[in-house]
Amino acid sequence: MHADIPPEGDRIYDLHTGVYKPQVIRVALALDVFTPLAAGAATAEAVARLCQCDLTGIRRLLDYLASLEVLAKQGDAYALSPEAATFLVRGSKAYVGDLIMHFTGPAPWESLADSIRAGRPHRFDLEIHFAQDAWIESYRSARLPGSLEMWAKVGVDPESMARLRILDIACGCAIKSLALAQKSPKIELTCLDTSLVLEAARDLAERLGVTAQVRFVADNLLTAGLGDNSYDVCLLGQITHYLTREQDCDLFRRIYQALIPGGKLVLDVPMEAAQLDENVSFVSLMLWANSGGSAHSFEQYRSWLLEAGFAAVQQHSFRLLSAVR
Repeated sequence: MHADIPPEGDRIYDLHTGVYKPQVIRVALALDVFTPLAAGAATAEAVARLCQCDLTGIRRLLDYLASLEVLAKQGDAYALSPEAATFLVRGSKAYVGDLIMHFTGPAPWESLADSIRAGRPHRFDLEIHFAQDAWIESYRSARLPGSLEMWAKVGVDPESMARLRILDIACGCAIKSLALAQKSPKIELTCLDTSLVLEAARDLAERLGVTAQVRFVADNLLTAGLGDNSYDVCLLGQITHYLTREQDCDLFRRIYQALIPGGKLVLDVPMEAAQLDENVSFVSLMLWANSGGSAHSFEQYRSWLLEAGFAAVQQHSFRLLSAVR
């Protein structure tokens, strides 16, 4: 307790005002106001008629969406932004409305409360959410240079090798590996994830012009055969904190076998530290409630990796580590 520090009201406002925008987007998705605009700009009257809603309410909703630049307004007509056209129109390949509706609805938060009361996780089927999240990530162009920086930090340089065989496990949209493949034709990339998620990775590979360098493998990472001495590098990102200790350790052992001697494992995942971090604490809370998982410290990962046979385990940043077979 800090009795000598006066309370700050802004912190309390921040705890609840952040929900306004996502809740209005949830309403817009529930009313399906984006789909009537897929064919082109339309008036509020047309949208209200197609959505079977009151004109005044629809106009105010569309104006708010236009203020967020989710829609564009010119005169009396409203049109989709590129983002709305890509992600918010039902039936589009990159539609992410299911993901938004789930996390802006009561189910995951009621489940969180139930898990805390009972002391055990309530598991969700997250495949559709992983897939729709992968579509969003695949369009985050700012991640391309950041991905190249990640590879440089861990010392992976394709120009120093005749060829570089990379295995990307739980690849998501695979933007980190595909960014490197775009930089160098020496990259031979294998992407492993579920079939739904790989649709986003294939689409991104095509947009980046590297499809010929990539092999897509739809499989379960917990049971997939990874081969022996087959890869120079394995990237494992955003998945180990979903798994149990036993699953992580088994996966590390199979990755060890899949790498060539001297091959490198790169792990990109939130890690716990002595200083509490809001994002890492949130990850640990939600994963414990939904899968029994948790963020882990570098020291914990180091112990597991050494046990699996790896050496030279290094931490490069608060979420990045590497290990050598």
